[in-house]
Amino acid sequence: MSFDRLRSAKAPTRGTTRVDGFYDEEAVEGAPWWNVVRPTPWTGPPPPVVGCESDVEELFVGDLTTARTHRGVPMYAWEGDEWSAPQIFEIIQHGLTCADVNDALGRPCTLKMSAKDQVQHLRNAIADVLQTAPFEFAMRVFEGADTPPDVAVVRFLRRLCEASGGGVYCKLPALHKTKEACLAHLHDTKHVGAAIYTRIYMTRFVKRFPPQHGFRHPEIDSPATKERVVRELSDAMSMFQIIRATKKHPAMLFMTVTTESVKKLFAMKTIDAWYGVNQAYEATVAEPSENLSDKTSPMVVDIKGVSVSLLTRASIATIAKQLAVAEFHPEPFSHFIVTNCPYFIAALWSIGKLFLTESARKKFVICTGDFATEIRKRYSLDNSTVPEELGGEERGTVMDSTTWLALVPQENAIREFQKELSIRSAADAFSGANTHKTIATPSSKVKAPGGFGRSWSSLTVAPRVAFRTGIRPMSMSFTRIVLRAIELAFTFVFLAFVTSITMRYVRTMMF
Repeated sequence: MSFDRLRSAKAPTRGTTRVDGFYDEEAVEGAPWWNVVRPTPWTGPPPPVVGCESDVEELFVGDLTTARTHRGVPMYAWEGDEWSAPQIFEIIQHGLTCADVNDALGRPCTLKMSAKDQVQHLRNAIADVLQTAPFEFAMRVFEGADTPPDVAVVRFLRRLCEASGGGVYCKLPALHKTKEACLAHLHDTKHVGAAIYTRIYMTRFVKRFPPQHGFRHPEIDSPATKERVVRELSDAMSMFQIIRATKKHPAMLFMTVTTESVKKLFAMKTIDAWYGVNQAYEATVAEPSENLSDKTSPMVVDIKGVSVSLLTRASIATIAKQLAVAEFHPEPFSHFIVTNCPYFIAALWSIGKLFLTESARKKFVICTGDFATEIRKRYSLDNSTVPEELGGEERGTVMDSTTWLALVPQENAIREFQKELSIRSAADAFSGANTHKTIATPSSKVKAPGGFGRSWSSLTVAPRVAFRTGIRPMSMSFTRIVLRAIELAFTFVFLAFVTSITMRYVRTMMF
């Protein structure tokens, strides 16, 4: 049986379709997870099913010392003129007119809708993307390798909606009169929309996890690279630890900020810092947090051991440069928790957070106590379930930099996806259908992903629904908001410090 026929075997009943054109998955018995009854039509470039080879474009192609653009569109450091930027430009070009808010065409503004309706609209908007192998693999990477797909797809779509502030369709054309003005506001992901963001992200995803190589990057995931980074980066990246997921708590990325660790981060080559930070993010996300604890992963930053003298505007800008790759993936963390904050910083934060959006304020937790105290309270833990390295009794749940740098984070997802391919290939063989396809690339045709040993079947055929969309996720993303918030908080700290010195001087002169 072909993959297309396999997917169409259980079509939902038309009677369960809602008036607005999409079905309620809870109300449709037997509907497959990829099903969309009435997809929002698009006519733009199809979603990618093959990644870029390293000899065409490197994973990281630029730095942050100079601003780069492609036909007026700002480019991230992982986007090059040879492959990524032209595809992204095409997405944007069509998205501004084909993925914009238009009530008459079934594309309403979703900012004030429930999370469930936002997810359903995104399902409609990316119906063709749902049918591709890279999207199915991305679900396994982000939401758990063995998570049932009907559960994983809702979680992943929710993650993508949250990355765009709840907006599904592009609102920029309604807010700005010219195309140039729209391009100038591409940082506004809430108005860019999750439909466009998802398509751009999938272009980025297949570059990082190329399907034609079995979703393993031939350089980033190679044994030689793993050996080198463990040897050369483990000391500099020792400020990052990953607490593995258990039934009591989700996985957590724990960052210990000390004066020494910040200096080590400053001394790293930017490309190495990006590799290390991205690896830490991917290793944390790959943990089955929601499956075990029903909670999503936070990032925790402990600042007890850092000197205030290092927290200048220039230092924060350098930290931002070294951590810029944190914007590579959508919404990797549910909260950003800062522990061991001095009381005056917490007081200043209570003022500074008023300048942030409501969604940004909900993501930040500023604590005067230590990390162990905070997670005990947040996840109702007793001492037996707090990691031993953090003052508790639980052993074997903390991965140091030597351990997580050596991982291929997507390995479990590859294993489970390989099992699914084997089942589909067996179904093809049983039915006698000759549905195996090849993946067309600019220079060759690849019969199967490297390491899988089987044809792709019809996983790689073009989607049945032609789509087109576009917009650029130059966002006020979680990471960028974090950096703005830290900068704002420490600006208040610096002013308080200067005021304190001045008052002390005045009192000395008076008495």
